[in-house]
Amino acid sequence: MTKVYFTSDFHFYHSSILYFHPQRREAFGITLEELQSDKSLAVEKMNQGLIKLWNDTVTRDDTVYFLGDFSFGNKIETEKILQQLKGKKFLIRGNHDKSLNGLDRYFQYVGDIKEAKFSNNQFKFIDPNETFCVEMCHYPLLTWNRRPHGTIMLQAHCHGALDSFNVSSGELRVDVGLDATLGNYQMIELEQLYKYFSNIRDNAGCKTFQEYNEKLMEKQGVRL
Repeated sequence: MTKVYFTSDFHFYHSSILYFHPQRREAFGITLEELQSDKSLAVEKMNQGLIKLWNDTVTRDDTVYFLGDFSFGNKIETEKILQQLKGKKFLIRGNHDKSLNGLDRYFQYVGDIKEAKFSNNQFKFIDPNETFCVEMCHYPLLTWNRRPHGTIMLQAHCHGALDSFNVSSGELRVDVGLDATLGNYQMIELEQLYKYFSNIRDNAGCKTFQEYNEKLMEKQGVRL
């Protein structure tokens, strides 16, 4: 069975992110001393680690939804990276994706927001009584299309900084970025994502995501 993955914020060719996120250095075996003595070597080590992570996870027939901030390299450097990556790719653009301009041919879809639906007919782990719908945007949204009907919000951009807020708010929203809690320097597979939200729904005593969101919005006093 082919698989579906969600991820974001790889930041190829971005040296500063290795300062901002020491966990990323650790994930790709880069020491602070290496970074300080030779940034270009440290970045190349990160780039190769990211490519290996992707290709060790994704097969040629799998699908990857990438929620933005792919590369800080120039167009030529970025294209060389894309040529190495397996799978069918969907791009939801971020604020650092200028190097992808003119490279649409590497993606099945390029846009600022994307909805996707998954059913039990496709994936047996999904409840046959409902469709698992996700709305994807690089930026976290306060409200989104078909939220009252149980659609999930997938966001990026925040590198995990919004994780505690997402949890405490009770919203069916999560950061799928590489540096965020759910991803934890791995790509997030659809079944993992579904189980994450199913646990939230089930722990609230709800049978469907629509029921969960309806109760949450009633508590909030809004219906957006």
